[in-house]
Amino acid sequence: MALQAPERVISPQTVGAIQSGTVFGAAAMIDGMLERMETELGQPVSVIATGGHCAQVVAHCKRKDIVVDEHLLLKGLKLIFDRNA
Repeated sequence: MALQAPERVISPQTVGAIQSGTVFGAAAMIDGMLERMETELGQPVSVIATGGHCAQVVAHCKRKDIVVDEHLLLKGLKLIFDRNA
């Protein structure tokens, strides 16, 4: 089963329900955590989403200022390697 958002949040099929919970649930969690962090800090936060499937989830976040960099971890590891080589 591919990580993709179904057409609707409420799905009558099991696969669609699982996809909805995974994609829309993760997007809602990100939005909620960012809202809580900004409330606690008293200022806006900058956000970078990383990982192989982050773009599929971030596309459904209410926030549209989230930067997507699927290869950030690998870039960091290469930077560490280059500095120590």
